[in-house]
Amino acid sequence: MIRISAPAFSGSSDIKDLLAALLRRRQADLAGKAMLDVPAGNGDTSRLLRELGAHVTASDLHPEFFRYPEIECVPANLNGTLPFAAASFDYVICQEGIEHMPNQLHLFQELNRVLRPGGRAIITTPNYSNLRTRLSYLLLESEQYKLMPPNETDSVWASEKAQTISEVYLGHIFFANVTKQRVLAALSGMRIVEVHASRVNFTSLLLLPFYYPWLRLAGWLARRRGLRCGQPSARRPEVYAELAQLNQSLAVLTGGHLIVEYEKHLETDEAVAGLTGKLNLASVRT
Repeated sequence: MIRISAPAFSGSSDIKDLLAALLRRRQADLAGKAMLDVPAGNGDTSRLLRELGAHVTASDLHPEFFRYPEIECVPANLNGTLPFAAASFDYVICQEGIEHMPNQLHLFQELNRVLRPGGRAIITTPNYSNLRTRLSYLLLESEQYKLMPPNETDSVWASEKAQTISEVYLGHIFFANVTKQRVLAALSGMRIVEVHASRVNFTSLLLLPFYYPWLRLAGWLARRRGLRCGQPSARRPEVYAELAQLNQSLAVLTGGHLIVEYEKHLETDEAVAGLTGKLNLASVRT
């Protein structure tokens, strides 16, 4: 089963502070390890990793904003192929990046490719699985009920030099809830090992008593039907159990951020080879 921390009721809600606290707690694991920080942004996390004894490689679409000259920041676009050899890193930190990526499956596959066997990826993103965001999406298809839905005037940033869409910084356009992340990771050869604590979002907490019983009931009905009616699969009970755990987690339902840690257990081609689906090749017309 996935390890899920309890939500925190005090402390900072800033993801930089939350991630920094997590990394400091893990110093013994990180010291001496090869780590990729992408997107590195201004470099605060890269500097911290170096202080904790890790061998850090920083990378970002806009390395000109990286402010620590003692650490090289390698230009890279997460929508493309990362400029690193396969199995180069023990850890990858992807902080507040996935929600900007139109091809999130490609992102997971690239992170899996550059990780060594058994390596870990820590991905953070605003929590699109908490109850406030679910209600906001129902009302406005927006991540917050005080914001307009994603749009081309508020959600993108482009310099005057931008010539192609790959040079445009895309905002919070591509929602990345926890169950979506889980299946993209599985398709890429990774699995969730832990959902780390973030500070509780109090709007989500207030909504919890009203929605939680219905979430449990709907989840039970969907799981029951899937086990009875779905295509036979030896893995279905395990998969459904993980989904139920994530869907019912108080940390997921009330946390302000998702901080999810993944472990590489397969290469992507091995993960694909192990897939089962509904397609009957004999019925496909040529």
